[in-house]
Amino acid sequence: MFHAGPRLPECHGRKAAHEFGESLSPARKHRPIGCDVNGRDDNPDRHNGPALTATQNDQNDENAVSDRNDMDVRPGSAVADGTVTDSVVTESVVTHSPVTDSAATGNAHLTPTGEAPATTRRPGLRRKVVLLGAAATIGLLAVGGATAASSLAKTVTITVDGQQRQVTTLAGSVDGALSSAGLEAGAHDVLAPAAGTDISDGAQIALEHGRLLTLTINGEERQVWTTATTVDEALTQLGQDPGAFQLSADRSREIPLDGLALTADAIRTVSVSDAGAPAVPTKTGARTVADVLADLNAPLGPTDTVTPDATTPVTDGLQIAVTRVAVSTIPETVDIAPADQQVDDPNMDKGSTAVAQQGVPGKAQVVTQVTTVNGAETERKELSRTTVADATPTVTHVGSKSTLAWQGSRVFFHDTEFGVNWDGMAYCESTNNPQAVNNPAGYLSTYGLFQFDLPTWASVGGSGNPLDASPEEQLMRAKLLYQSRGLEPWLCGYAASGPPAG
Repeated sequence: MFHAGPRLPECHGRKAAHEFGESLSPARKHRPIGCDVNGRDDNPDRHNGPALTATQNDQNDENAVSDRNDMDVRPGSAVADGTVTDSVVTESVVTHSPVTDSAATGNAHLTPTGEAPATTRRPGLRRKVVLLGAAATIGLLAVGGATAASSLAKTVTITVDGQQRQVTTLAGSVDGALSSAGLEAGAHDVLAPAAGTDISDGAQIALEHGRLLTLTINGEERQVWTTATTVDEALTQLGQDPGAFQLSADRSREIPLDGLALTADAIRTVSVSDAGAPAVPTKTGARTVADVLADLNAPLGPTDTVTPDATTPVTDGLQIAVTRVAVSTIPETVDIAPADQQVDDPNMDKGSTAVAQQGVPGKAQVVTQVTTVNGAETERKELSRTTVADATPTVTHVGSKSTLAWQGSRVFFHDTEFGVNWDGMAYCESTNNPQAVNNPAGYLSTYGLFQFDLPTWASVGGSGNPLDASPEEQLMRAKLLYQSRGLEPWLCGYAASGPPAG
């Protein structure tokens, strides 16, 4: 229902709006009764019979006032308030449409002589006709208003972040159309045309929402508003090549309306040699040497070293060399070698031996620290040793019973230790005489059973002159010389393999 509309059409020079809107005064506001929206009254004699005189018209006006007073107009009713509701209009039309059709027919009831038949006016007839005319007028106003509203409606296409929708609106501007669609442009949004721009049917409106992007490029953070919907689009809008960065989010990641935090590090080429292996070129967006190794899943261990330092910023072409240093401790069980024990046995000839007890190795728990560099062992250090089982020594009996026999000035030992016939060699050198002296021309003098010169005697621990040593000492020093030089010092070395003399 419209609250305002065009006035009712005039009838006989008076406005029909006074019919229901104001109290009537016979002196100022009376009008012919039954004036309908087409300018006709409900008196058929007006058109089909003789013309009414001025007195008759005045009488009709008075009758109209009388009929109006006959209407049941109560306070609060639609008519009394000057407002005609839809229900009232609908009811009047349905009830009185036959009356309207009948009153509107010009000569349907003429007599054959052309004169209007005498009619008897029913009470309230004029009132019903008036209501019918008012209802018809308001109905026409409603239809006219709806037609006007329809002519003002516009179909507008609104594109929001690339998604189109169509809206029918009575608004005349861009911001009004947005409001009709339940939309509003924020301070960081992009709207085209501007909010106050007039629109017409078929207008195109584009709204792109602003999104807050917290962007950290190579460690430097900044905040920017963008209408881009993806990470790739945002970086492109900012004049950056998305492919030149290592990103914390996928390039196709959508930027939500509440914003996104993004880290972008420039991609550089470095070479990395790990544990002595050949250098390998690597593209990375890491900021430091340590970050490069972390990205390669090859971080530094506690004892590893790297050149340059791990905190060095990454630059294009940087060469990185990693040295892997490993320090480990190895626990192991080792044998303890049995000690050798010699026991003099007076019951055994001097120079003879016999093993009385075979040794058994012991056991020890040893902890060793091993250091390797790039896989090669460079140091091994024993940290601790704990005896688990003592070793059993090897016991050897050594004969101490003297086999020395004197025959005049000659001495015989009956000794073949080391497989040497000591008596046979002494016989060749000195005829077994411990006091023998030989002074060869041009050579050093030699002394005793085995003819030592003084320097050689001293080399095996002898002191003074061999002639002053006992036969037993001379034999002992001869054995020491044999152990270091074999039979080479003696001219009679060949005699060592012969049978004992004497």
